[in-house]
Amino acid sequence: MSVKFDAITPVLTTEQVRHMQQRAIDRQLRQQRFGDERRVQLLDVAWALWCETGAQGFNMRQLAQRAGYTAGALYAYFPGRDAILSALQQRVIQELGEQVRSQKASRGERSSRARTDGVPIPGHVQAARHLFLDRSLAWWGCLARDAQRLQLVLHGGSDGLPDVSPDQGAASVPFAQLTDALQPCLDALLATGLPPECALQLHDEVLAYGLGLLVLQGSKPASGQTALESRFVQSLQRWLDVALASALGATGTTSIEQGDLFAV
Repeated sequence: MSVKFDAITPVLTTEQVRHMQQRAIDRQLRQQRFGDERRVQLLDVAWALWCETGAQGFNMRQLAQRAGYTAGALYAYFPGRDAILSALQQRVIQELGEQVRSQKASRGERSSRARTDGVPIPGHVQAARHLFLDRSLAWWGCLARDAQRLQLVLHGGSDGLPDVSPDQGAASVPFAQLTDALQPCLDALLATGLPPECALQLHDEVLAYGLGLLVLQGSKPASGQTALESRFVQSLQRWLDVALASALGATGTTSIEQGDLFAV
């Protein structure tokens, strides 16, 4: 009886099998890292193109030309134009979150102050109030000063006006993603001692109001932008003072417990 040599299947040892599996895993990780790096590079080029052309001139053909790819090769990294714009949108939202988180609580004087009606407000409440205003103005001002970021966040390149309603699950404005990114604003509200339900409602209302003002801003000159910023801040101050007055109580007794402001 004869057996052909090429019909013999070698039996691998356990160590050889493990080595082969590890090599396959390493190869997959290298391919994934390479793909991730290419996607980041493509998004950088896509952002530059978006800033230059806006929604009207942004297309896969132009992006491929800028990035040095064929149009078909782009689809190996992104399924289409909408996917690229969605990725850019998420990048901008993350940057807004980082901008907000960079606003830290002041360690200055935290003594009690009085409202206009004479009711004392604890110093930690005042500090948290200022922190909320600073953080809210951080994200609002960032979008107000950059029309391309604003357009991308509001409607991702579509030609219609954005829908700022938080009840629209797949609305043009990624309200839920923005809310998550702006969590430090909510943290500052909670640090004032507002009840969680009241703080969350105020946080969502401020976000919707701020986005609405940005839509109204359009291409106003710098003087108009300054006026809208002042309007935004004044509205936030008024709403927050009303909420705090209700939480403190009309009788003047302080019902707000002190939170850890420097942990937010």
